[in-house]
Amino acid sequence: MKELDRQVVDAEFEELGDAATYSPAVGEDASCQIRFATDEDIGVSISEFSSPVARSTLLFVRAWELSPAVGGVFSLESGDRYKVVGEPRLTDPARLVWSCKVDVIHG
Repeated sequence: MKELDRQVVDAEFEELGDAATYSPAVGEDASCQIRFATDEDIGVSISEFSSPVARSTLLFVRAWELSPAVGGVFSLESGDRYKVVGEPRLTDPARLVWSCKVDVIHG
């Protein structure tokens, strides 16, 4: 079953993914395919009367390509760069895809 799950993940990344380079805080760069989630709404409660919404960007990378860490940077061929700001997690049922909370690096 794991091999079938991996084939499904591969097909999804090949069709919907973007080529990127991952640069860890320490170590060598690695080529990978990434996908982005649609913006995720995160409720941030300030008081019982207000609940502003913050926007979060999630980036996904196949677990067999690399193991991302906080502080690492994903660079796209377009020049866009994203820094990992939250602890990456394997959130899919088969544990084949890292989910990374990232911030855009401006400039």
